[in-house]
Amino acid sequence: MRTIPALLVTIGLAASLTACTSSGAGSSPSSCDAPGAASEAVSASGRFGAEPKVSIPTGLTTKGTQVSILKQGEGRRIDEGTPVLIEYTLVDGTTGKVAQTSGYNGKTAPITAGSSNAGALGDALQCANVGDRLAVALPQSALSSGAKATNKTEDAVVAVIDVKRAFDARATGTPQVAADHMPAVVLAPDGAPGITVPSTTAPKGDETHLLRKGSGTVLTAKDTAVIKYTAVTWGEDSTVAGSSWTDGTGAQTVPLTKGQVQEGVRNAIVGSRVGDQVLAVVHQQGIAYAYVIDVLGVMPS
Repeated sequence: MRTIPALLVTIGLAASLTACTSSGAGSSPSSCDAPGAASEAVSASGRFGAEPKVSIPTGLTTKGTQVSILKQGEGRRIDEGTPVLIEYTLVDGTTGKVAQTSGYNGKTAPITAGSSNAGALGDALQCANVGDRLAVALPQSALSSGAKATNKTEDAVVAVIDVKRAFDARATGTPQVAADHMPAVVLAPDGAPGITVPSTTAPKGDETHLLRKGSGTVLTAKDTAVIKYTAVTWGEDSTVAGSSWTDGTGAQTVPLTKGQVQEGVRNAIVGSRVGDQVLAVVHQQGIAYAYVIDVLGVMPS
């Protein structure tokens, strides 16, 4: 499966360009990238979802990130924190030549709008709608991992993006009754979980408990899940061991075939439904961890 950081690798432009609510909606962005002269100069022909023929003036420059809608979609709005499936063509603004594409085979992993690792590209997706074809003019400096666009005029990189699908930004299922012996979970306004483990010792074996009950597709061992998670160690000095909510990555894809992910985590996800939020106690190398996993979707097969 192709991952979005592949879009942020060096593309021959410069050696420094390296990889980068209960309703399920994400947080509304404070502002959206607007159209400008650079993005308005882009044209792209061809059907939505297939590789387009992109035309731009050579020597194209841009001041900050500019976003124009080439084709208006009618799907859900993309807000901050929303995982999005896209197809893209990346064009060198200096030469007008195609530098990279997603492959247009449905195998590109989701990018989370507004996530820090996605940088200016992730910001550009905010306020779009599913079904949109976007022309995004990015400054070359904004392609570095986590970089944001500046207001300086720079040589442009153009991304023509088809917004194919969006997943919920958080688990949308119905809250369930808490278990007495399991960690307490409190959610921030954006859905990020805070986990407090009890003062008792961890269960000797792996355990799972359903925090929210979804009504979506049941995940099988053949699927690749789209999730967000937070994990903490179980003990008096409990610490956050990892969190896709706070580390800048946003939603992640997890192949559920054996051997692709830690078995306790895999077992906690297989059999769950899209919309579930699962609390799992998982033992790894003699350490007990408490995971809260939001099951957001299933990748197309």
